[in-house]
Amino acid sequence: MRFVLALLFIVGLSYSSMAQTITIGPRVGVNFATQVITGDDDEYAEWWNDEVKASPGLQAGLVYNIMVSDMFSVQPELLYTRKGYKFTTDDETVIGKYSYLDLPILAKLSLGTGDLKGFVTAGPTLGYWMSGKDTYESDDLNGDVDIDFDNDNDGLEKQFEFGASIGVGMGYNTGAGELNLDVRYGTGFTSVYDSDDKAKLRNSGISISIAYLFGL
Repeated sequence: MRFVLALLFIVGLSYSSMAQTITIGPRVGVNFATQVITGDDDEYAEWWNDEVKASPGLQAGLVYNIMVSDMFSVQPELLYTRKGYKFTTDDETVIGKYSYLDLPILAKLSLGTGDLKGFVTAGPTLGYWMSGKDTYESDDLNGDVDIDFDNDNDGLEKQFEFGASIGVGMGYNTGAGELNLDVRYGTGFTSVYDSDDKAKLRNSGISISIAYLFGL
């Protein structure tokens, strides 16, 4: 009986220790998204990359941080991210608004001591293009055109995306939890559309967000 009680006590301590190393919480912010053409040096690609602008959109989701040591942790996240672009010519503006479900799996290196610490994050991201639309503003056409993934005549969209994220930030220990401010650059390695040539249209963007993490 004493052995069983001692074992339960050790398991309880182990669980308590583990719980202190795992934090979870919400993240919300803005993603300044754009799309760039890579792998092609023709005049259209150069013109597009020079003229395309960022389009701001919501980023929100859940953060799960697993502390490995005082300095290093692994941080998977599940995020809704609005991606897209804004392109303006003399007589037309087109804004792409695309909803993605992103799964970044980040390594996090914390720097400093005390309640205020800096950190660096980096790691791969997996994305799924859920829905979207293109908004046209011109003299001839005004309105939205939804992305139709099931349309065989227009079914060039690639819904799955593989990319990477790198960022910096600050974390402040509030006592009950930790408030994080993140600034990240994210890019897709895969093309948004199928293509027979080497050219790729890739998502990229800079996001600014806050997260509040608390122990389980």
